[in-house]
Amino acid sequence: MTDLQPTPTDKPIYQQIAEDLADRIRAGGFAVGDRLPSERDLADQLGISRMTVRQAFKSLTDAGLIESRIGRGCFVARPKVDQKLQRLTGFSEDMARLGRRAASVILRQAVIPAIGEAREALGVAEGAPLVLLERVRLADAVPMAFEVTWLNAALVPGILDRNDFRTASLYEVMRHDYGLVPWQAEQTVEADLPDAVTAGALDIPRSAPVLVFTRRTADADGHVIEFVRSAYRGDRYKMRARLSPPDTTDS
Repeated sequence: MTDLQPTPTDKPIYQQIAEDLADRIRAGGFAVGDRLPSERDLADQLGISRMTVRQAFKSLTDAGLIESRIGRGCFVARPKVDQKLQRLTGFSEDMARLGRRAASVILRQAVIPAIGEAREALGVAEGAPLVLLERVRLADAVPMAFEVTWLNAALVPGILDRNDFRTASLYEVMRHDYGLVPWQAEQTVEADLPDAVTAGALDIPRSAPVLVFTRRTADADGHVIEFVRSAYRGDRYKMRARLSPPDTTDS
């Protein structure tokens, strides 16, 4: 760090420091999990105030490059998962595309009677059997999402007995074993604070924001085959969408 020095420029000093550190992080000079010098050490080294260093660290935190751990300092953050909202894919496929290893912790799996929102979403009769699958989804062993999935049990007989969904892809099993091809989906995304169960599953405080995805998935014929509610960590996940020009024929 000895060569980190502000240079004469119109940019504020804190911005220069933040940009220099950001360049080093992106170039691999600091690895994920590495601890940055403390505010005091960096301020003493550069002959600037701790407030200026704090501003630089805040800029890096806002950019998702570092994270602050109470009582321990600032550490290089793991890059966020960059989710594109253009294709209907499952978590396992998304992680494979990004070169990350997907796995799951099974919190609950059971066949339960259909009630409430899941019954309505799947369009089954009250009390009809549903497959319930609750999982913590991991990327490179890091908790990313708490996911609750409901399936019409009549369409996937024996699915829980025949598969280990700690590693198996649900979408692959649905396609290959049951001929159910996820083809289209209605999905909503909301920002929220986690309840106690979700916070515990994701190992985050209840004050940490999450992105809540609700998805109803259908096959090519429009038959609903899945209903999912997922809470993704806001500090580990971001969304990307491609927008097209408006249709000028619309009135």
